[in-house]
Amino acid sequence: MSEVRAAGTIYDLGYQRYGGRRLGRLHALRTLGAYSIRGAFGLGRGARSKFIPSLVVGLVFLPAIAQVGVASTTGVAAFINYAGHLRFTAFLLALFAASQAPELIVSDKQQGVLSMYLSRPLTGSDYALAKLFALAGAMLALTLAPQLFLFLGKVFMAVSPWAGFKSEWRKLGPIFGGTLVTSCFMASIGLALSSLAGRRAYASAAVIAFFLLTSAAAELIRSVATGEVKRYAVLANPIVLFTGFTDWLFDIEAKRRTAIGRADLPGSTYAYVIIAVCLVAIFILVARYRRTEA
Repeated sequence: MSEVRAAGTIYDLGYQRYGGRRLGRLHALRTLGAYSIRGAFGLGRGARSKFIPSLVVGLVFLPAIAQVGVASTTGVAAFINYAGHLRFTAFLLALFAASQAPELIVSDKQQGVLSMYLSRPLTGSDYALAKLFALAGAMLALTLAPQLFLFLGKVFMAVSPWAGFKSEWRKLGPIFGGTLVTSCFMASIGLALSSLAGRRAYASAAVIAFFLLTSAAAELIRSVATGEVKRYAVLANPIVLFTGFTDWLFDIEAKRRTAIGRADLPGSTYAYVIIAVCLVAIFILVARYRRTEA
C-alpha cells in the first residue's frame, strides 16, 4: 500500500494585529510637510534636483551680502534696500516655484505615491495643504533670511547697536509681513498650476507662462486702454504688482513717471490683490485634491 503524502503545508508566519501607539493624522501631516520641505531644496535626491535650489539660495544671498559690504565700507546705510531686495527675491521665487512645485506634487502622481498617501489618515485637502505649507516655508526661508541679514547689517553699522536697533526695529513688521505674503503668493500659484498638469515639464511651463503672459497681457491692455481700465490694468502685471506692494509696505513714494505713479492707486490695493490671488490659487489646489480623494 503506497504512502499517503500531504498535499500542502501550513506555515505559521506569526501575522498579528499592530498593537502599538497610532500617531494619527496630525503626525502624518507633519511628516509629509517635513519631507516635502527637504524635497523643495532637493535634499535626499540627485544632483540635478539640487541645482535650481542651490542657484536660488546663492542668488538671494549675494545681493544682500554685497549691500551690507558696500554700506559698511562707505558708511552709507542707504545702500541697504529692503524693498529692492524683496522685489528681486520675488523674481527668483517665481523661478523656484516653476522648478520645485512640480517636483513636489506632479512626481507623486507620476510615481503612484499619491494613492498611497491617501490610503492613510491623510485626506486630499491635508495633502494639498501640507505641500503648500512646505513650499511656502521653503520660500519663506529664502526670503526672510537675507532680509534679516540686511536688518542686522544696518543695526550693527550704527555707532551703538542698541541705538541702531531702536531706530530700525519698526522695519521688522514689513520684513516679516512682506516675506510671508510673497512666499504664499508664489507657492500657491506654483502648486495650483502644477496640480492641473500631468507631467513636470508641462507644470513648469505653465508656471513660467503664467508670469510671462500676465505681464505681457497687462502691458498690452495698458497700451490701448484709457481711463480706469488703464489704471487698474497694472494690477495684472506681477512685476508692477510686487513693486507697488513693496513700495506701500516700506512706505516708499512711487515716481510719477512710472506705471505705479501714473495709476495712482492706494498702496493697500496691491496687497489686497496679492492676497485675493493667493486665496483663489489655494481654493483651486485644495479643490483639485478633494476630487482626487473622491
